[in-house]
Amino acid sequence: MTLVGRQIGRYRILEQLGSGGMSVVYKGLDTALDREVAVKVLHPHLAGRDESRRRLAREAKAVARLHHPNILEVFDFSAADSQNAYIVTEYIRGRTLRQYLDEGGLEPPEIAAMIIHELAAALAHAHEAGVIHRDLKPENVMVREDGVLKLMDFGIAKLLETEERMTITGTLVGSPAHMAPEIIEGLEAGPEADVFSLGIMLYGFATGRLPFTASNTTATLKRILDGTYEDPRRRVASLSDELAEIITTCLQRDRRHRYPHAGKLRDALADYLTGLGFPRVNEELASFFVDPDSYKKAARQRIVASLLERSERLLAEKRTPRALASLNQVLALDGQNARALAMLDGLNRARRRRLWMKRGVQAAVTLAVLASLGTGGYFLFRSRPGPATPSVPDTPLPTKPPEPAPTPRSGEPDPINAPLQPPTPLPVPEETAPPTPEPSPEESSTARKPPLKPEAPRPAKVHVSILVRPYGAIQVDDLAPSPQPLAQHDLELAPGAHTVTVRCEWCEDAVETIDVAPGAENVFRLRAQLKPSRLSFDYQPAEAQVRINEELRTARESMERPFDIRSPRGPASFQHRVEYEVSYPGYRTEKRVVAVEPGKPITLRGSLVAE
Repeated sequence: MTLVGRQIGRYRILEQLGSGGMSVVYKGLDTALDREVAVKVLHPHLAGRDESRRRLAREAKAVARLHHPNILEVFDFSAADSQNAYIVTEYIRGRTLRQYLDEGGLEPPEIAAMIIHELAAALAHAHEAGVIHRDLKPENVMVREDGVLKLMDFGIAKLLETEERMTITGTLVGSPAHMAPEIIEGLEAGPEADVFSLGIMLYGFATGRLPFTASNTTATLKRILDGTYEDPRRRVASLSDELAEIITTCLQRDRRHRYPHAGKLRDALADYLTGLGFPRVNEELASFFVDPDSYKKAARQRIVASLLERSERLLAEKRTPRALASLNQVLALDGQNARALAMLDGLNRARRRRLWMKRGVQAAVTLAVLASLGTGGYFLFRSRPGPATPSVPDTPLPTKPPEPAPTPRSGEPDPINAPLQPPTPLPVPEETAPPTPEPSPEESSTARKPPLKPEAPRPAKVHVSILVRPYGAIQVDDLAPSPQPLAQHDLELAPGAHTVTVRCEWCEDAVETIDVAPGAENVFRLRAQLKPSRLSFDYQPAEAQVRINEELRTARESMERPFDIRSPRGPASFQHRVEYEVSYPGYRTEKRVVAVEPGKPITLRGSLVAE
């Protein structure tokens, strides 16, 4: 039965937006605050259970404490004595991520990595607060009109008992193809379960197919429990080894081998994307959702350019296998790329040249051995007495008299009479050994001098990559600082400990210590510390209360003592989104989001509207 046109508490139901296995979602109007909201009403068979209501209230309270730009905000939930069980959230103008996927794919795979990065950032905030989602899928992600992702339905799957999660109103709660193995087995789900589901989404977004699919639900669940899936690189040639490794880590059957929480996955994706020239993920996605086709084309060109530069650097450093991997990815994106084909041709020519040189050396060694054996055999034949030759009665031909054998130089063996391998000389008996001559005065003085200590070889420098999030200039030890701020710095350093200082125009100096090891993949991920921003509110009435997180002061006080807004260390971009609330009795509460920049003071001006 539809609730359109009815009143639930202070919320007037305007229209139905969608329906699922556990609830129906309506667009509503908050008559007290005069704002549009979304009202998720549980199906009656769930609303009639006291335990379901208690779980609903518990989960709603937990999610209401989450404040993140990529998490749908919870405003209210039903009271215990209410006829209907519901949750009230902010209303999003946009479409679900599933609708975007149905219209077109996410190619190149780096776009899929950007989407999962944003979702992982939202889940990292939730995991820090002890909240697990448990039902991650594209249908639970909204894409706002400005391209911002909003993650919905936190904890909704926990409202059911384990045995009830399989078939509710014809729908498998939790989406079987996205479930973590521990949820299927009825175990308690932790942050690793959300990481597994994010890995499934990343695989599906990048390849266009889910990793665990079968003809029916039972077979799908069995494949998840078995942990068998096809390598994503076999489905998409342009998928890099690094991204495939991230997917593999997420989809480990044993939860202990996955990323322990979404924050680690977020960081791994951020480092990967930054290395390709995409440090501002939220801005990139906003551009993508505005014009997907144009963005895909431009992103492909940027990735190709970045991979070509990386390939040239790796070839210069004699790191041929990694260079080949980058070139293969380039040709998967642009099969006729002239620079990539030229580099591959150069590698092939060098390989053929090394092969011919190797064969030439082998042939020369063989000829030398044969020549040596031939000469030695000739001399050996000369040194042996031959059989008697019968005399010939005819008159012998005149012959040139034989030349005398060359007299060997002093100290040199006779090449004619010397054996092929001279035996090891026997030790001279002590009584017949010649006396050792006394050293001359010059030799004695030389012998008394201590031998010179050989100079210790200097350790060879090795290649080091320093990734800075979002980006910045670096100074290593007392060396000159880098000329410009970058997301990736490549340099040569001696093995051992080094002090690295990260600087930028909007950063505070951050000092880190790295330990460079010979023969290792020396990649270090450092995080810039952005300068704090100062946020003040010039609002009417001046005594209106302004809340940012747990900090509260009046608008008048904020003009005298602004809010000190600190960005998390190593953010994905230099913009930090801050949610604030302004309220005063008799006026409508205002909740908004502002983007602040590090080190920049901002004054927000406005007036509350009287109720």
